[in-house]
Amino acid sequence: MKKTAALLSLLLCVSLLLSGCAREQVVYQEVSVAQPTAVRQQDIFNTATEAPAAPVISFPEESEEPEQPAQSYTQAAAVPQPVEQSRYAGSTPIPLNPVDMPTPTPRPDVTFEYETYQAAIGYSFEAPAGWEITTDDSTTFVLTDPETRDGVNGQITITVQKVDSGYRVNQLRSELNNQLSEIKRNYVEFSQATMTGRPLLKYDGYYNTYRGVTYDGIIVRGLMHMCLAERRIVTLSFRASGWYNTSYTRVYNRIKNTIK
Repeated sequence: MKKTAALLSLLLCVSLLLSGCAREQVVYQEVSVAQPTAVRQQDIFNTATEAPAAPVISFPEESEEPEQPAQSYTQAAAVPQPVEQSRYAGSTPIPLNPVDMPTPTPRPDVTFEYETYQAAIGYSFEAPAGWEITTDDSTTFVLTDPETRDGVNGQITITVQKVDSGYRVNQLRSELNNQLSEIKRNYVEFSQATMTGRPLLKYDGYYNTYRGVTYDGIIVRGLMHMCLAERRIVTLSFRASGWYNTSYTRVYNRIKNTIK
């Protein structure tokens, strides 16, 4: 009985084994899952972003530039100058010398007492009393104001120069210009007016005025007057502080009107 049961159990196992082999074998494909690609931080910094290409601009060669017409000094357009603003709103602007500086107040007139001088050069005239005299008995007589005004001592000079009989009045023009050219050497700035005909000692002659600025910035005004008097060139001149020009011009006029 036991043998029969064991045999049946064995047959049952073999039957089950054969039945499993006969079945159709099903193969399942393995589904591959895409793994994310690891990006290293170093690759991020090393990756260059490509910028869009810039447009190409073509500049003409220098020889292709249009030639500009030359302009003279008077034709050139004026360049606008920058306007300097005040540092503080509402403050008084600082004058810019010399454009914005106020006109200096004229000096008061200086008056002189006059006396008659008898010069060894052959002429007498009225001039301020008490002035210092420097003289060359034959050709030069100088009167100098002892008082200094604005750095200048006013001075009157009379000279006499002999010339030959062929000398003409119109030659005085060149002589006067030559004398002014010598005076010009003493100034850093110098300007003169237009020469004008004017008699002196009742003889025909020429005169001119000038303005000079010294190396120290002192303004000097002066006048030179020449005539041809009987084969002699007589020169009457003065120089003085520019701010007292009117006062010293009166001295010149007094001498001119009284010289004989």
